[in-house]
Amino acid sequence: MARTSRRKAKNEPVTPTPMKEPKKKKLLTAIYGRLSVQDLGIADGDTMETQVALLRDFVLQQPDLELAEAYVDNGWTGTNFNRPEFVRMMEDVKNGKIGCIVVKDLSRLGRNYLESGYYLQNVFPAYRVRFIAIYDGYDSATSDPEAMLVGMKNIINDYYSKDLSRKLSASIDIRRSKGPTPMSMPPFGYIKDPKDNSHFLIDRDAAPLVHLIFRWALDGVGYAEISHNLNDMCIPAPSEFRQLQKAKMPLVQQNSRWTYATIQRILRSRVYVGDTVCNKSYCRKYDPQNTRFIPEAEWIIYPDTHDAYITHEQYALIRSRLDDQVEKKRSARNHSRLNSANYQDIFSGLVICGNCRRYMSRQIDPKSGALKKYICNGIPNDMHIGHQPLQIDAGKLQNIVLISLQKQLALAIEIDSFLKRLSMEDSQKKLKAKRQAELQMLYSKQAAIQHRRQKAFEDLSDGILDKETYQMQIKKLEQETGWLEGDIARAQKRIDAVETYFTPDNKWLHAFLSANISPDLDSRAVHLLIKQVAVWHRDEIQITFNFSDWMQQMESCIREYKTIEQPITPEREDDADG
Repeated sequence: MARTSRRKAKNEPVTPTPMKEPKKKKLLTAIYGRLSVQDLGIADGDTMETQVALLRDFVLQQPDLELAEAYVDNGWTGTNFNRPEFVRMMEDVKNGKIGCIVVKDLSRLGRNYLESGYYLQNVFPAYRVRFIAIYDGYDSATSDPEAMLVGMKNIINDYYSKDLSRKLSASIDIRRSKGPTPMSMPPFGYIKDPKDNSHFLIDRDAAPLVHLIFRWALDGVGYAEISHNLNDMCIPAPSEFRQLQKAKMPLVQQNSRWTYATIQRILRSRVYVGDTVCNKSYCRKYDPQNTRFIPEAEWIIYPDTHDAYITHEQYALIRSRLDDQVEKKRSARNHSRLNSANYQDIFSGLVICGNCRRYMSRQIDPKSGALKKYICNGIPNDMHIGHQPLQIDAGKLQNIVLISLQKQLALAIEIDSFLKRLSMEDSQKKLKAKRQAELQMLYSKQAAIQHRRQKAFEDLSDGILDKETYQMQIKKLEQETGWLEGDIARAQKRIDAVETYFTPDNKWLHAFLSANISPDLDSRAVHLLIKQVAVWHRDEIQITFNFSDWMQQMESCIREYKTIEQPITPEREDDADG
């Protein structure tokens, strides 16, 4: 049998190999579901499960979409976009994790006409995100977000939300006029009656704490001290207290802390005398511009609706004391404003306590209205540890700061005089040359290390070194290389620093020579030259100057320059006299 040649004839046609079409990349798709509070629990109505299932099935049927994640806001209104899952979804959009969003209809995105339109017309196109509303037949890939139909649907959704809010508000007002209405969350110290949702029962776990708070208040203890006492006792704040109580865990403080505002809210609440209070604020979703707190005289009060912690007489006494405290603080603030015209705090915003790093408060002489001293009471709080009270006389502080500024000014004048005796161009060249020589030495060391690495490799190849010894040497050389690279980077910065710092245009030098440092310090000069003044016990003071790094670099350059050549130093007056 003859052997068949594998070579094709020259004239034989060649069948081209069909090229595969590149596979299109699918869009990472988010499905977003939302149900408002009004939609929950409606018989035969929309549920979160059916809504998510609908969206999931739709995405799986699309050849160009790939399901990335589901975002669900169950029980959140559509009148605003401050919903946790929607916010999380938008963060993923900004980070490029989402390329398409699918919702059931436009109302699931939101019922606010203006904000919904803003997302459709501005936000989604800016991030190149495709948006699909299934039941409304809207797809941003083929639909116009500014089309009249889309705008009309958003307006209808907005109107529906406001109309529903108006009806619900009217219903609540009617029920309120007939008697107390149930609250979503009973105040601290109470629980809801299982038999009557509008009736409160005393919480046996929290009752001792509430009694203790009111007993302290009746004894004249202030808000701040009560909160400190509870925190010292490791009592969890109301929100954490309920969580631990629900989980049947020990009622010991873990994360939250009692605050001034929490104690104030409890002591001022009429709930604890057994009354139910309604109509304390006006808040309507269809009328947001008129949201406001209603004066106490217009509140609706239903007396003796549940068990009380204190009597009406005790409540009136506590309120009277609290109102007196508020009035005293208001009067003190007004008095302080009147006296502020009689003094000028040249260190405003600069003086801090060295122990806790808090800004120190100012004490004004009530007679003259002059600044008397700076004080830190050292009381601990959530941000700072406690310490012994600290104070410093304002006049003493000013004298210490003045002496420090005068020393800095004297140094600046001496350095300025020194620089004027130099040819700056030649001096900078000499200093640069010295620092460049140091850099070249470092480069030589780097080359030597590289040579040692090459030699170690050759010794390994020739069998002079075993593998373990070679690895130990290489590791040591790599460590030396790392240190050397850091030295080289610092040396390069030192060369660049010559023109920046070793010059009459040095920022520190210019600031002190231009400032007016006189015995009567002015605020402008102080704030120009000083960044912070920290005060410690025994009148110890630490002054942080502005441009202090510029001063240090300048002094470093001068010291190094003097090692190159010994210039004529400026004569001092006392030397001339001698």
